[in-house]
Amino acid sequence: MKVTIKSIADACHLSITSVSLVLNGKADHIPDETKKLILKTAKEMNYFPNPNAVGLAGGKTRIIGLIITDIGNMFLSEMSRIIETELRKYGYTIFLGNTGDNSKREMEYLREFIGKRVDGMILLHSSDASQEEDEEMRKIISACNIPVVMLDTEQGGYIATKHLIEKGHVRIGSLLGPIGQSSVRKRLCGYRRALEEAGIAFDEELLYPGDFTIHIGARAMPYFLERNVTAIFAYNDMMAYGILAYAKEHGIQIGKDMALIGYDDSFINSLLEVPMSSVRQPRAEMAEMIAKILIDAIQQKHEIPSPVIFEPKLYIRESTNYDYRAKEADNV
Repeated sequence: MKVTIKSIADACHLSITSVSLVLNGKADHIPDETKKLILKTAKEMNYFPNPNAVGLAGGKTRIIGLIITDIGNMFLSEMSRIIETELRKYGYTIFLGNTGDNSKREMEYLREFIGKRVDGMILLHSSDASQEEDEEMRKIISACNIPVVMLDTEQGGYIATKHLIEKGHVRIGSLLGPIGQSSVRKRLCGYRRALEEAGIAFDEELLYPGDFTIHIGARAMPYFLERNVTAIFAYNDMMAYGILAYAKEHGIQIGKDMALIGYDDSFINSLLEVPMSSVRQPRAEMAEMIAKILIDAIQQKHEIPSPVIFEPKLYIRESTNYDYRAKEADNV
């Protein structure tokens, strides 16, 4: 038998109005003892409010739509977990949409969540969307009158490559992750943008396909050495550790003979024999800020800047001490 507000009212010998006010968080003038009785009885009777009914009655469902590109991506899955935890602190639950980095599926989730009357949405935009799809999506978001936080989290490829260029490096190896992942493609875009800004020609020969594992880093090193790279940007720390292992075994001094930057900034990077430079994206801080921006927009009904860009930080350590310009000047 379905438990209703009337069922709880009958069990407590109170009015339906009193019970409804307490369960909807509007019982400012109801005695604390009465509130405790109602909440205790509702819990014991396994009462669950109908979110659609709550939404129709009060205009709020207390549900947030979270649309991401790849739940299998470790960074995104961890971000999703932290975002959900943060939103629960505000009394919200989430609907999760995993697009597989497919723009059409992203649009389907967008329309579905609007139809479910979510109070707000968090969207990590698909990287394969066309300009027309971008425009259509923005029109839908503008017309739905629901706060939407759009994320751009992948500036790290640009700042890592720019740092190496500032050290005088021109032949910069790029050790990719799985190219099917949007985060990898965005890091590659950042790598290319930094080269373009510096007037350095992009060379596909300096790319090596990776898989985010240590062994692929060791396997990539001979390839990069044959192509005379002076610096390497590895798309995660694990692959960078493989490069470090190969370098140590073959007498190559990282930080002196070659520069290296990783990505993720694992806690052990500062403890390595050659402390390693790496890009860090602060998951917890990002999730807290995302939740706060969205909840403030829902409660205050103000607009959200789109997209919200979180700037990652490059932690510079000894692995990028190698300054190619200084070496060239010494050799003159």
